[in-house]
Amino acid sequence: MNLFFSHLAGQEKFKKNIEGLWREGRIPHTMIFYGEEGLGKTTAALDLAANLTNSLPMDEDFSQTGFSADLWKDVAKWDKASEKTLLLTGAKESVWYLRPIGTGLRIDQFRAFLKEMAAFDDTPKVCIIDEAQTMKDEVANSLLKTLEEPPAQVYFILITHDIHALLSTILSRGEKFGFFPLSFDVYRNLLMSDMDKYALPSGMSMEMAYDLSVGNPGVTMDLCKDDEPEPDRAMRFWETITWSSMSFSTLFSWKLGERKDFLRLLRWILLVGRDIMVMSDVGDISFARCNQVEERLRKVAPYWGEGRAQKALDVLQTAELACRRNISVKNIWDMIAIRLSHIKRGI
Repeated sequence: MNLFFSHLAGQEKFKKNIEGLWREGRIPHTMIFYGEEGLGKTTAALDLAANLTNSLPMDEDFSQTGFSADLWKDVAKWDKASEKTLLLTGAKESVWYLRPIGTGLRIDQFRAFLKEMAAFDDTPKVCIIDEAQTMKDEVANSLLKTLEEPPAQVYFILITHDIHALLSTILSRGEKFGFFPLSFDVYRNLLMSDMDKYALPSGMSMEMAYDLSVGNPGVTMDLCKDDEPEPDRAMRFWETITWSSMSFSTLFSWKLGERKDFLRLLRWILLVGRDIMVMSDVGDISFARCNQVEERLRKVAPYWGEGRAQKALDVLQTAELACRRNISVKNIWDMIAIRLSHIKRGI
């Protein structure tokens, strides 16, 4: 059994690339892991860090049993640490982890790491910088100076879900590795491997969960915690846009919650919207995913023909991307309400 990335589902291209570099002794000292939240970037960084800082020789098939156990025991304690903790560390201070405090990574966090780095011995160390896109200019410039002449025994792994937000000078210093949604087969095997962890809400099939999460394990975990009747709420959104003469004021009064809650709502609205598009085009309810609201779909779909549904989905997909780039949830919601109302009216 290959345990080089024992906690990471899918991402076979990434695994193959890293293992190839490992065998050739060419692991980059600066790596950038990019892709949507929930695809395993931080998990992969921790597994790789465990390998890089492991003093025991690795078996030919990367199956050194228990080599990452110590680090993952420390990781389990990190969630309990104060959100204001500047640095988190594990594996006997061989792995260092920086995460945003408040709205972003702060300069005092990086200064604290540089102070620790000055005292490092010659054994391998790894610094993981999560949500690197939240670095302010002062942090980014300080990091850039370090990356220009990195210590021989120190590896930096930057993690971001918005690679375009990183300075071009930082991008040029690191080797980039992309993370992508899982195929349905890999996704299904992951869910079946731990049915307790991935306990889908009542009435939700694996196919629906896959469509809703777009093959993203992290999003699926959010779905498993979801006790709210989101299909009903998403359907109410479409009914409001379709029929209400006061759709703006009605939607503006909705409580949207935190960003992750808003993203979940957007995904449901998109999923219901896809059903509306299919029904408006072919008129066949058998293709619908959201069977819980089947009769309501039948009533709304005829109003979104002639390409209107596709235009609405384009707006919603743009909104989802904007949300991932930390644009104001309220501004995104206002944009959705206005644009979709115009599309419905043929403007």
